[in-house]
Amino acid sequence: MRLLKIIVVLVILAVLGLTAYAYLGDMGPRQQEMRKFVPLNITAPTPSTPPAGLSPPEAAQAEPATEDAAEAGADANDLD
Repeated sequence: MRLLKIIVVLVILAVLGLTAYAYLGDMGPRQQEMRKFVPLNITAPTPSTPPAGLSPPEAAQAEPATEDAAEAGADANDLD
């Protein structure tokens, strides 16, 4: 029973010590200025050749289908 009391007191002291260290210790973040160039690829180039390892029919399927805005508007008007 006496050993249990000693362990409980030591655990309480450890928690109090850890709390005091968290509030009083030097735990501030280091601040420094960082500058890094970030390239922005606004317009993606369209590949003129298929990716390596693909035959031309597979390459055509790999490219997303694009639709002209005028055609999209014409299709929407045809539904009336």
